[in-house]
Amino acid sequence: MRVLFCILSLFVAFNLCSKEINITYPNCPFNLQLIVMKNKGLLEKEFAKDGIKIKFHNIMKGTEQIQAVAAGKIDICGSLNTTSIIIAAGKNIKLNIIRAVCNSTDTLALMTTNPNIKSVTDLKGKTIACASKCTLHQLLLEVLSKNNLTIKDVNYIPMSDAETYKALVAGKVDAGILASVEVVNAKKRGAKVLTTANGLMRPKLVVAVSESFAHKHPNWVGKYVKVQNEAMMFIKKHKSEALQLAAKDLGISYKDAEWLYNNTKLIDTLSKDDVNSLKDDIDFLFQQKLIPKKVNILSQGAAVDVYFEDFVRDQISICAVSQRSILGTYHSKGGTLSNK
Repeated sequence: MRVLFCILSLFVAFNLCSKEINITYPNCPFNLQLIVMKNKGLLEKEFAKDGIKIKFHNIMKGTEQIQAVAAGKIDICGSLNTTSIIIAAGKNIKLNIIRAVCNSTDTLALMTTNPNIKSVTDLKGKTIACASKCTLHQLLLEVLSKNNLTIKDVNYIPMSDAETYKALVAGKVDAGILASVEVVNAKKRGAKVLTTANGLMRPKLVVAVSESFAHKHPNWVGKYVKVQNEAMMFIKKHKSEALQLAAKDLGISYKDAEWLYNNTKLIDTLSKDDVNSLKDDIDFLFQQKLIPKKVNILSQGAAVDVYFEDFVRDQISICAVSQRSILGTYHSKGGTLSNK
């Protein structure tokens, strides 16, 4: 019996040690909370208490993150644009938003190195590059629409962020939509900004998980939210150290990291304006035929509930699973998962 007990104990211990959470780590755009969480080992410290390992995956593109989640290779998207979530929902791939990351309105820009292009209207017939089926793609469509142009009026070439940057500074494309670090670096290489997302759309980066992960592991969701709260508090109390971590992680100067910080609105919850803009995004993407039907990524059918956290600050927290199941397993003190 003792031998059997020892074998069973070892089996249980092995299974506990083999638990692993796979998280995407797209450090660009400026996802400062995620950078702090990874470089300070905050998630590892929190989940080690339960014998759970954390594994980061450097997947930048929103579509690739979603594909990895759908394939069961990724549990948590550390930073994902809501445009990609909407497009995925149009294909019946539903992700649950558990936290917000930032509004990158002023660090998302349409840029050019062509001296003959003075305004957006000069882009007719020109070659433009940017990543597809994401916020950058949506911004391109928004810019064209506002200037009475369509995607058929330009030569659009889908490229990754890095490829767009290289093609733009090499003069192989006339313009490109860039974000964050690429915007900073492109300016140094002589590129000029034709427009940012400001006044055109409201970019939103969030943390998202699959429906199955949210239902199976609501306590893990709660722990992740708790750790991101800790990262936000660290940034507020130790901004200089946080920016030094970001500068090293992104391979940029401290001054550039500071510019990105000042021009990126870090958030942990979505405001009413953010939620309302989601509805506008869905309508626009449907109009542009990027989704075959109108979806509601905040509906209960998608296992996402919206709760008002603080009426004074007018903030909204989007939780992964129902309030009852979250509170039954985990309570975040001072966080947005509390029952108010």
